[in-house]
Amino acid sequence: MASTAHMLFSIFAGLALWCGPGWLVARAVMIRGAPAIALAPALGWAVQNMAMLALAPIIGLSRSTILLVTAFVCVGAPLLRSARTALPKTDAGARLLLPALAVAALLACIPAAAVLPKVGADGAIALATPIYDHAKIALIDEIALHGVVPPANPVFGSGGAPGVISYYYLWHFGAAQIAILTGAMGWEADAATTFLSAFAALALVAGIAFRFRPSAIAPLLALAAAASGSLRPILASLFGAARVDPMIEPATGLAGVLYQASWSPHHVASASSVVLAVWLLAQVRARPSRGATVVLAVLIAAGFDSSLWVGGVTFALGGGAAVLMLAVRRPIGGRGRFLALVAAATLGAGALVAPILLAQLQVAAARGGGPPIRIEPFAVLGPAVPAGLRMILDIPAYWLVLLPIEFPAFAGAAGLAMMLHRRHRGEAGTNRLASALGTLSLGALAISAFLVSTAGENNDLGWRAVLPAVLVLSGFAGAAIAGILQRRRWLAIGAAAALIAAGLPDSWVLATGNLRGVHSVDGETFAGDPALWAAVRREVAADVRIASNPGRLEQLTPWPINLSWALLSRRRSCFAGPEMALAFAPLTPQQRSEAADLFARVFDGTGVPADLAHMRLSFGCGAVVVTAQDGAWRNDPFAASPLFRLAQEEVGRWRIYVAVASQPGTSP
Repeated sequence: MASTAHMLFSIFAGLALWCGPGWLVARAVMIRGAPAIALAPALGWAVQNMAMLALAPIIGLSRSTILLVTAFVCVGAPLLRSARTALPKTDAGARLLLPALAVAALLACIPAAAVLPKVGADGAIALATPIYDHAKIALIDEIALHGVVPPANPVFGSGGAPGVISYYYLWHFGAAQIAILTGAMGWEADAATTFLSAFAALALVAGIAFRFRPSAIAPLLALAAAASGSLRPILASLFGAARVDPMIEPATGLAGVLYQASWSPHHVASASSVVLAVWLLAQVRARPSRGATVVLAVLIAAGFDSSLWVGGVTFALGGGAAVLMLAVRRPIGGRGRFLALVAAATLGAGALVAPILLAQLQVAAARGGGPPIRIEPFAVLGPAVPAGLRMILDIPAYWLVLLPIEFPAFAGAAGLAMMLHRRHRGEAGTNRLASALGTLSLGALAISAFLVSTAGENNDLGWRAVLPAVLVLSGFAGAAIAGILQRRRWLAIGAAAALIAAGLPDSWVLATGNLRGVHSVDGETFAGDPALWAAVRREVAADVRIASNPGRLEQLTPWPINLSWALLSRRRSCFAGPEMALAFAPLTPQQRSEAADLFARVFDGTGVPADLAHMRLSFGCGAVVVTAQDGAWRNDPFAASPLFRLAQEEVGRWRIYVAVASQPGTSP
């Protein structure tokens, strides 16, 4: 079972792995106006991960190669600095940011707590709801155990083949590096990297606030804005859920940074890379630099390789709009070189993301179906509004109803307007950066408002596209509130404080849910499963695919998925269920459905010999785990099958079968 102590050790390893290179790169490329310490976690994560990912297919992935590449990044970082420019004092005011960084670390514990198990007095395990989306821990274990890039598909491989991964896995690759360095299991590395991603994003928020209002209070206020949640609990208590629910659609994954870091920290890490990339774009417009262009290419690639929706679609549209805005701004001189450097960075990023992009295109073609994105207003209004009006009213309701409810601390948007109009005493660089980040934010919100992803069961594009805006506008909010606090405009201060405070009950619900978890009837059984999978690892080689019941212990999460296999097994599955296959496997909807029916029949105990042969030949199942919770425990089709032999049995708990070796000249 995952250990808090091992997670803490992994966090320190991750800080050493990414903050050092990030600090050196931040100083080298002259990201001015904010201490390098605020940008180092996100910047170092992007640069070190992309360097290691690019070199791993050549030099392999091991503890020594990770340390070697990290040292290479540190030594090479000063070479990115332009020889004609003096080293900037990027650490000016670093001491003012230390309180904010301490608060950011405390807040980052909330998403990390969602990943760790909670042991009850009776020994049963409780898990927080977001652990459902962390079933991808299986991919971390796959990379860490085999050290091969690109990794094999841990969820499905036709006929037992390694298979291909089409998912944007850079975040999981980074977690695997931590697992390799520390010896932690994938579960512990996932929790540590979740903390680090949230901490890096919040540190970036503090850095944005400091950039526009250099003080100790602005970053703290920005973190308060970022930590503020939805107004839904307040509205329900004031007006009653029976009145509110018919008027507005239920809450979705469109939420603030703490919520999204709890569920999908890879999208948060991508958003940090996107914001840094646009920050660097604004700097390149004023001070063209080859070194900054190299880092820009890496940031663009890191954003895409961690999230197709944030680093791909959102950056292409929102970041592209920022490029156009920067190009048309005065002065006219330097436009040509700026656009040339942007084109070079884009080409460089394209080369870096090509392996993952080509794999995604290959699997998308195999899955079939229509376009992965369609134009459709975000659903806001509930059934109380006539259906014929919703499609029209949902458009203004997104901006006037949904955003104020879900992000009450978006008073930062007003802060942006203040900054642009006041023009910061004529500071062109400040106006340029504010305009670039503001354009990105507006583009991100517009993408969420009008584009819907259809590749999965959820609108991941709409939910995740808002993340760059959440980070930027939280930083703007802190700077704006600090400004009005300095001028003692008490009415505005009171309004801003009320908006932030109104979202705190929702954040409290998230924090307590992540810390306590949800107790289920399967929690006691799950507590004993580390022994099961330890026995499997003794009997089954690391490259053998295992068949286990995809629906086992389904009460652990709101949606059925075999978390026992995903979190504890450290072994590949020959079919891990339709939910995992939807993200990872190159299967059409019909093929996923047929596979799910096949495995359900077999583990319910109604399978026939032909089903077992199909599992062995088509899915490459080299081993089988049958537990007392499966219907097949009482009506075991594997016991009499000539395709499998019993390797180990724990009376009343599990049976482990391994495939019988093929005879020469025969099929397996």
